[in-house]
Amino acid sequence: MGKVIVLLIALLIATPAAAIDFTVTGASVTATYTEPTTNADATPLADLAKTNVYYQLPGGTPVKGADVPASRPLGGGAISTQVTVPVVAGQDVLVTFWATATDTSGNESARSAEVQRRIDRLAPTAPQ
Repeated sequence: MGKVIVLLIALLIATPAAAIDFTVTGASVTATYTEPTTNADATPLADLAKTNVYYQLPGGTPVKGADVPASRPLGGGAISTQVTVPVVAGQDVLVTFWATATDTSGNESARSAEVQRRIDRLAPTAPQ
């Protein structure tokens, strides 16, 4: 049976919410995180294949935004990847993001902590 892996943060970071962060610039979102280094059973990871970044618009279904190849099978790499969310001009949407990890056998971990970010594509009011 394959191993299940979890997205973990460096031991120096105390809160799970700090495991993954998303920075919004227009409709482009940058996900930054550290790859896991252990399996769900706390054994060292030796077969990390990729991490996956997902997003979900309100009332929508989850969308896989990016598959990021592992920096190495042992994990631990500092990752930064771009995801473009289809929010058009004139919309202001609260989007939910998370990530998972997948091993070389295709086993996908549970979701990381979810993070919500507002993507504001509304034009400002004209000055008076």
